[in-house]
Amino acid sequence: MKKIYPVLLLALATLLVQCKKSAQEELEVSGSKSSKTWVNAAPTSFCASCQESPNRINGNEADVWAAKFAPLLKFDRAAPEYPTSVEDVWANTLQSSIVCGGKLVFEKDPESRSMDFPTYYDVQAHPTDPNRIFIEYWWAYKRQRPCFGNLGGHNYDLEHMVIQIDKQSQRVVTVTYFQHKGWFTKNWRSTTEGKRVEAYVGKIAHGLYHDSRSKTIIGFECSYYGDYRNPDGSKDEVLTSKNLVRMGCNKDEFSFNGDWGIGPGPLYRDRNYWNYTSCVGNNALETNGCAACDFGSEKKIGDL
Repeated sequence: MKKIYPVLLLALATLLVQCKKSAQEELEVSGSKSSKTWVNAAPTSFCASCQESPNRINGNEADVWAAKFAPLLKFDRAAPEYPTSVEDVWANTLQSSIVCGGKLVFEKDPESRSMDFPTYYDVQAHPTDPNRIFIEYWWAYKRQRPCFGNLGGHNYDLEHMVIQIDKQSQRVVTVTYFQHKGWFTKNWRSTTEGKRVEAYVGKIAHGLYHDSRSKTIIGFECSYYGDYRNPDGSKDEVLTSKNLVRMGCNKDEFSFNGDWGIGPGPLYRDRNYWNYTSCVGNNALETNGCAACDFGSEKKIGDL
């Protein structure tokens, strides 16, 4: 064991940055070079700058797509908390910090132990291929706990994944899992029709993965794939279709154009997922999303 510690400590020096993720940085390295184009702001927006995507699918059609392909989340058997509502997040935020252009200030941290939490979503069509649909699912946490000692924790945490659908066949084409500062995409074309997309949730950092992890060593939880995600059967599973809430500018928490402490809210990030590269990161000691990707790092998700 003595021989392992020097190597482990060296690795930790670079790995701990994974736990200190920045949502702003995460989306800035998407590989998308195109500028965002938006429609006019919704008149009922809490912050006037909030705008919906021009590729947004509205009404019952969006609701049906989101419910049909909503993922099954699998939590670690010792998960210290679960996602919560954005209303709950704001209720535990210093109220004077909730102003347009401001930065949310975390005030208190009652544990979120309910598994009856909302999954937020939005649905867009590919701008040049209307047969391709992109459904994004988001989850909100009050905070991310430290991954090693007092390191790696921060207030507020927003996590998401994106499922690409072939509209004509009504089948999943790809699933993109986001974690830390990166992401990777899995090929679902050959998956059995009707199989529900699954996502394993990291115990500490809440990142989303395609597989489980039941073993690690002290401090390795901070690495890109090191977070525990070890469910104990169906009691640690949540079918997200049972509690879906549409994101939009008409909801104050999503209209808010300030800083969540980890970067902007979902509607103020680059959501042109068709222009994202299929993965980010090839460094085993840092961002390493491409290690689990089914496609080359130069391919765009919308071209898969």
